[in-house]
Amino acid sequence: MSNQPVNPADARAIEEVLNRVAYLLDTREYDRLGEVFAPEISFDNPGRLTASGLDAVIAAFQAIATPAVSHHITNVVVNGVDDDTAECDSKALALRAGGEVTAAIYRDTVTRTDAGWRISARRISPLG
Repeated sequence: MSNQPVNPADARAIEEVLNRVAYLLDTREYDRLGEVFAPEISFDNPGRLTASGLDAVIAAFQAIATPAVSHHITNVVVNGVDDDTAECDSKALALRAGGEVTAAIYRDTVTRTDAGWRISARRISPLG
């Protein structure tokens, strides 16, 4: 991971995008995922959801029979690659139906677009 400083306003906007994903998933507003994911998103959550491209990611989320009830993003670290790209690590907790809580590390690449910062790649590594 690179470690180029990120402008504080950009870092805040990037964190907002990472947090907004959780809200959109929790409210099942999958048709709004273009607000947080780039059209060319590469999404990899091994064993649960792997898809390339925004339409495929939306369809994959729509097909999940028992989605998590609530997602929580914590410990966000934003590292600049260049002026228009950053790599982020964060921890995630997901509350599942029945009360089980799962934890994961999210590794995201975010890119600046004409519409603002968008996640162009997400790799999820389950913990525990």
